[in-house]
Amino acid sequence: NHQPVETGNKVLSSLPFKEKIHLKADNEHETAQDGLFSFVCISRSGMQILKRNAGFKAVELIDLRFPFTTDDALWGGRISDLVESAGFQEHVAGTELRFAVIDTKATIVPSSIFAANRKNEHFRFLFGESDGVAILDQPLSNSDAVGVFSVPTQFTEVASNSMRSAYLDWLDTLSTSTSKLKAHLIVREKQFGLAVFKDGALLVSNWFEYGKAEDILYYLMATLESVRILHSEVEVVLSGEVDKGDEVHNAIGRFISKLSFAKRPKNLTYSYSFKDVPEHRYPFLFSAACA
Repeated sequence: NHQPVETGNKVLSSLPFKEKIHLKADNEHETAQDGLFSFVCISRSGMQILKRNAGFKAVELIDLRFPFTTDDALWGGRISDLVESAGFQEHVAGTELRFAVIDTKATIVPSSIFAANRKNEHFRFLFGESDGVAILDQPLSNSDAVGVFSVPTQFTEVASNSMRSAYLDWLDTLSTSTSKLKAHLIVREKQFGLAVFKDGALLVSNWFEYGKAEDILYYLMATLESVRILHSEVEVVLSGEVDKGDEVHNAIGRFISKLSFAKRPKNLTYSYSFKDVPEHRYPFLFSAACA
């Protein structure tokens, strides 16, 4: 049994959920108007909530964390408890909810060979059998392909509308903004994602587990070599849990001269409090809000 966790002056749940960040609106009017959406992104280590008003301004961001888990049933149970908690309900009260999942178990299938009745087959070919999950599909808007991903069945029960993959939304956004040779690298707890684009076309997309910064560098260089790209030619764009001067940034910077950090989407504006968080920190959450 766990004691209630204090987050500021609020108790979120009797389970070990922790409020890591809470960026608030510039004024109450921005969150009181009609047409307010709450975009809820669910990962294996927590949940992020981004509120966007009818004027396409991001007005509030909440980052809730719990211990990382690979077990689908445990993950689904934690999310169900969190969604049902008084703290979560207070955060999203009066808003329209949109749910998305952030997970590595996603693949892309060309539309020409995709068939809805074979999506389970496509998914299990890569990730194997998994009990207690629902396998969903999501057409990509900016490429002739369909994404296939899984969520614990508990997610489909708590989501009031269809669940999306924030990772697939992120890839879809990149395909419209990438005209050069770019590798987008997103660092998360224990895992990192890598998507390489050339002339707006996705060459490779993959996830890797890592223990230290040198692991990320190794997989990055090996991936570039596999698609015959010289490391001197590619621009690497970093996002997620990485910062200038840390071990990951320094390791990659020793070999990659064109190294930058991702920016937030330009089709949204942001409350002043968002300046307190680096623009590259929550790429999946902002992509979901723009989908």
